[in-house]
Amino acid sequence: MKIIIAEKAGYCFGITNAMKLADDTLKQKDNQPIYCLGDLSHNRQEMKRLEQRGIIKVDRIEDIPKGTVIIRSHGVSKDVIDQAKAKNLKIVNATCPFVGAMQHKVYDYDRKGYQIVIVGDAAHPEVQGAVGWCDGRAIVINTPEEAEALPHFEKMCVVAQTTAIESKFNAITSILQKKADECLIFNTICSATAERQSAAVETAKRVEYMIVVGGYHSSNTRKLFEVCKAHCSNTCHIETAGELNLAEVKKYNVIGITAGASTPDWIVKEVTERMEENKTENTQVQDQAVEETVDENDFAAMLDQSLQDKPIHRGSTVEGEVIEVTDDEIILNIKYKADGVIKKSDYSWKDDIDLKEEVKKGDMINAVVTNMNDDNGAVRLSKIKYDNQKIQRQLEEAYKDETVLDGKIKSVSGSGLIVDIGFTDIFMPASQYSVRYIKDLNTLVGKEVRGKIIDYNARRRRAIFSQRVILEKEMKERQKEQRARKEERYNEIQMDDVVTGKVKTITNFGIFIDLDGIDGFVHRSDLTWSRANEPKNLVEKGQEIEAKVIQKNDEEKKIKLSVKALQPKPWDTFVEQYKEGDIVEVKITNVLDFGAFAEIIPGVEGLIHISEISYRRVESVASELNPGDVVKVKIIGINREKEKISLSIKATQKAPERAQRRHRKSGEGFQGRQGGRKPRKRQPQHNTTVYEDNANFTLGDSFGDLLGKLDFGDAETEETKDDEE
Repeated sequence: MKIIIAEKAGYCFGITNAMKLADDTLKQKDNQPIYCLGDLSHNRQEMKRLEQRGIIKVDRIEDIPKGTVIIRSHGVSKDVIDQAKAKNLKIVNATCPFVGAMQHKVYDYDRKGYQIVIVGDAAHPEVQGAVGWCDGRAIVINTPEEAEALPHFEKMCVVAQTTAIESKFNAITSILQKKADECLIFNTICSATAERQSAAVETAKRVEYMIVVGGYHSSNTRKLFEVCKAHCSNTCHIETAGELNLAEVKKYNVIGITAGASTPDWIVKEVTERMEENKTENTQVQDQAVEETVDENDFAAMLDQSLQDKPIHRGSTVEGEVIEVTDDEIILNIKYKADGVIKKSDYSWKDDIDLKEEVKKGDMINAVVTNMNDDNGAVRLSKIKYDNQKIQRQLEEAYKDETVLDGKIKSVSGSGLIVDIGFTDIFMPASQYSVRYIKDLNTLVGKEVRGKIIDYNARRRRAIFSQRVILEKEMKERQKEQRARKEERYNEIQMDDVVTGKVKTITNFGIFIDLDGIDGFVHRSDLTWSRANEPKNLVEKGQEIEAKVIQKNDEEKKIKLSVKALQPKPWDTFVEQYKEGDIVEVKITNVLDFGAFAEIIPGVEGLIHISEISYRRVESVASELNPGDVVKVKIIGINREKEKISLSIKATQKAPERAQRRHRKSGEGFQGRQGGRKPRKRQPQHNTTVYEDNANFTLGDSFGDLLGKLDFGDAETEETKDDEE
């Protein structure tokens, strides 16, 4: 079998640069979380590696509260960059230079008034990011038919997705040239992409079977598969070496391998090593067949075969009975022509182990054959290798069966934890411990954990443990149960029902009550009829409360409650016990510019207007009254419709006597006026003002008493006539 690896296979410069920036950022980590927007590259294995080292993958810039954000090689929109700057995030821009150049052309020519047309996959993150550099005004097409369907434009600027197939781009642009008076075409296909495709085509022409290695959701890898398939019908696309169909590969003598731009070198190496191992295994099988043909004619070999239940060879597993134990080795009867020997160093990793204490004659031990004939003619065995293989089998079974394993955190290792799961130690990345960020991993040592193996690679003997998958699953199940219970409880509770629950949360604007499956909200205004309704002063967390359902929101499944709806309404008590003209003692609760509010009974207040405080002129309400003062007032007005009450202090006091006015003689004019004028008829003053919401302070309130004391002459009034009579 001949294996040909295409030139330019594997990482391109853009991906190499992005991975280096990510690794460098992880090395310089300063206790701040590191995020990446989407996949830094379209390779699941590499993304798992980065996530295991601590990088947190998110899909939106809004999901990043603080720290560092790595911009993926495919680039993002200008708006995302601006948002990251506005949030004061540290930006590590790993955008591929070719992608960046394409973005700048989109931005520049859009500002010049050109219609931007992007040839590429509209769902690809690179294209989505480029569209964001012209505020979404770009047109994305990917076929000649879509190009034909475009209308005619005055000016057009055409660019390409950097991983586009050049022949397809040329076919589409030949159509677009006729769709505008002025058409500028920029071939922004990455040169590495074009070279990789060209090299892959040349290799595909020379081989019988072609293997394309790369992520299934990688655009450039899928395009490599397309161009290779066009020249070699026996072309397959795999993501890892484990997916290689060796039975199919054995059918061909010349095999080609290429890899996408986002495929790391170690994956390509694994594929080639798997191919080489397959060649070696075929050779060994052939050699063994020749040896067995020769041995069939050898009587000694047939005798040896009769002494064993099954063939023993290097790497096979055997079980033997302990027949002798020394300080340095264990001798086993393995039912073979020679005994098996396990050296102390092959029995355990511990140097201080005492074999004679550990192993007894007659014990059965499983081991792996490491040498068919040592210096003494015995079969050399290793219990350590057997235990390792057993552990690997257990890990593989636990991984495939998604078994939930219990463990205990032993220590911190780099950006993760070492967990003892009983039969072995396993690595758990810090990001896989919890759904929340853990600042100090050392605080976790000694804690019990439950989790699953989320990644297992037998060849590299690598296994990744995760408790987070368990927590996320349990969280989703709880949320599902809570939603179902909330729906059920919401339907059970009806309008005007009286419900009982415990205070769950206290806020400045109200409280939340646990109604056994759903929360009910009580606004602070619905807690009490009293003006003093600060929630924290009225209830305590955990306190049992009875309330009435006053509103239901079917769309959002929310319930609004009222505690005061179950209490007597203070206004009803007031109107039953009081009437206009009553004199009562009240307590000042609030002082304003136009008057003061006073509590008559708990939950009912009235207004003492500034003009009702005193017969003399009041400059400032605050100079006369203070919150907490108790004064006597007269109820001078009750508005039952608006539930407003007007109070008066001066109505409880004796009115001061007016100064004797001088009577004007007949024919005597009013001095200070031009000519005479018939005086106004003064009406008796009866204050029946009832407090309104729009009550304002007026000039009349300030100067009314002053003007009343002025002597305007002897002009007769109806009032003076009555006095004379």
